[in-house]
Amino acid sequence: MEIAALVLAALALLAALVALKRAGALAGRTGELEREARRHVEGTASRLEASVNNLRQIVAALAAAEPLTREMVLEGQLWHEVDPRAALKLVEAGEVNLLDVRTPQETAAGIIPGALLIPLDELEKRMRELPHNGRSTLVYCAGGARSAAACEFLSEQGVGGLMNLTGGFSAWTGPRTRPE
Repeated sequence: MEIAALVLAALALLAALVALKRAGALAGRTGELEREARRHVEGTASRLEASVNNLRQIVAALAAAEPLTREMVLEGQLWHEVDPRAALKLVEAGEVNLLDVRTPQETAAGIIPGALLIPLDELEKRMRELPHNGRSTLVYCAGGARSAAACEFLSEQGVGGLMNLTGGFSAWTGPRTRPE
């Protein structure tokens, strides 16, 4: 009888140890989930703040009678797409600054004459190099996606008058040159 009680006590102790280990693992997982939820809430709050700020800038642009397209308002973006033909006219008229956000390996094959070369991954630290002459800026990359990201980033930093070259440099039919 004593042996049976001892075996039962040992089994109860073993069960308690297993339960304790599981409770510890659950407590650790709960802590991880709490931290993940906190990061998610903070990220959501940050994105919401950026969206509200963007909306304020759009409303301010409307109040100042600045030209906005329907797409800009619906997409909540402060920049717009420009097709290669319209971009060529703007470049030929000298109405825009040019910003090439491709890598040096890509620009070695050619650029639009007069373009400022700042790879996308260097844009944040080199923003002060952007011209401040009152003209709009035509941003381009190889296909249009990175330049759209650059326009989005720059507009969030308060840069206005941004245009993304639809199709990027691969769609450009105008003059080309080698970078200096």
